[in-house]
Amino acid sequence: MSNEAYLIQVLELDEKDGQVKLTSLGPDLGNNQQVQYTVPPNVWFGAFPTKDFYISADGGVTKTESRDAESQYSLVGCTCAPAFQFQDFVLAKRSELVTRFPNYKRLISSLTYPD
Repeated sequence: MSNEAYLIQVLELDEKDGQVKLTSLGPDLGNNQQVQYTVPPNVWFGAFPTKDFYISADGGVTKTESRDAESQYSLVGCTCAPAFQFQDFVLAKRSELVTRFPNYKRLISSLTYPD
């Protein structure tokens, strides 16, 4: 079985204006992918392999069939500026995000820990 890398989707949830944004990371610039991306300050974000979920135009989310993690993977990095400080870190609460972004409950629940 050959190994296969998968593209990444970045999910942004902006509490200030209620916006939800999905950005595809990948090498195909002509197909709306970006090779790198900067998430704005004070915006919740998460990321997942593109093939893990199907997201419809109305925000509906369907989890796809599980794949073999040993042969199908995504490699990512996250750089923080200014430097990351644990005392400034806040882990998003699932219940608060779901209340604010109910159309994305299934995706938020898949990317967060239970409260």
